[in-house]
Amino acid sequence: MRVVRLLLAVVAVALLVLAATPWVDRVEPSWLPAVQALGKVWIAAAVVGIVASLVTRAWFACGTNLVAIAVALVTIVNVSNRPDCDAGDGRLAVMALNAYYGDADVAQLAAAVQRHDIDVLVVPEATEPMIAKLAATEPGRRFTHRSGQTPESRDTEGTVILSRYPATRVDVPAGEAEIFQQPAMSVDVGGTPVLVRGVHPKPPVDDWLQDWRTGLMELGQWQRANRGRPLVMAGDFNASSAHAPFRDAKRGMYDTAGWWPTSTWPLDRAYPPFADIDHVLVRGLSVKGSGTEDIDGTDHRAVWADLRICSR
Repeated sequence: MRVVRLLLAVVAVALLVLAATPWVDRVEPSWLPAVQALGKVWIAAAVVGIVASLVTRAWFACGTNLVAIAVALVTIVNVSNRPDCDAGDGRLAVMALNAYYGDADVAQLAAAVQRHDIDVLVVPEATEPMIAKLAATEPGRRFTHRSGQTPESRDTEGTVILSRYPATRVDVPAGEAEIFQQPAMSVDVGGTPVLVRGVHPKPPVDDWLQDWRTGLMELGQWQRANRGRPLVMAGDFNASSAHAPFRDAKRGMYDTAGWWPTSTWPLDRAYPPFADIDHVLVRGLSVKGSGTEDIDGTDHRAVWADLRICSR
């Protein structure tokens, strides 16, 4: 029994170390961002460890697992920066979906747009043929304004913002954050201009690790430079609150996913999604509802938020 208790203690300490990795700011090994994103997995493992510890009376392991859960929850539970404002009449429903090189099922996407009465749709990895198919559907015809052209063929570099409200393109600073095309538009919602940024930084893989970090930091600098007006950043951030660069990027904004964000990636594997890397972040807007949608043909869930312009 002593050997079992020792083994449980070693595993518990290992889980605590893994749960604490989100506090590592500088990205060095390529595997670290993936480990950081597994917070829910570490919590589930720690719960199993607590049960085993109670059965074997391994009190040190039990306590260590409890600490590991608490540490993991700090970067998973979304409780900060909730908009404190009175909701006005201006409505803006936003949806974002990484279309996986334009392969996302357009009929299902159009149905989701109709179901949630979406006003602004942000589509990373869009292609012109996909956008043309969407525009041919009844829900897709509502989008009379767009941010610009996307690639004709399968590519990661096409991000488009589609709007049913009058909208004009806004220039964004050139930098690492613009590599995959991350356009911005000023959307007129009943006379109130709302700044919308489509987001898709490089993923944290191999030689792009530093570019990923820099891109997220640039997004944070950009949104803080645009204080004083309603703002939405939506898309595939390739990061969650388990990653320090994302926490910097969203500082001062609210993640509409709610207190327990739904995992949005990867959707096409034998195991369930484990990372919430798709987001709708807001400032100066009240959140009436939010959620996710499963769309065939892509490895990401769509995320949506029903927003209101703040009257105060």
